[in-house]
Amino acid sequence: MRTFVELVISWAPMLLLIGVWIFFMRRSGGLKQGQYFEEVRNYLTDHIAETRRMNANLERIAAVLEARHTPSGPSTRSDT
Repeated sequence: MRTFVELVISWAPMLLLIGVWIFFMRRSGGLKQGQYFEEVRNYLTDHIAETRRMNANLERIAAVLEARHTPSGPSTRSDT
């Protein structure tokens, strides 16, 4: 019996914290599952749009760099 009481006393603060957290989550309504998926969908849509914009800019930079680079014949410069 003594070990049971010690077990309850040692776990009481953790159980109290969990209970308080559940109470406040229910009271505030938390995020409903539909709201959560809506937020994820909006985030992913924004992320995809930003990735496409960045890809287009990188392609423009690559095209400019390729246009600047004029391939020449064999190098006559000696690096030794």
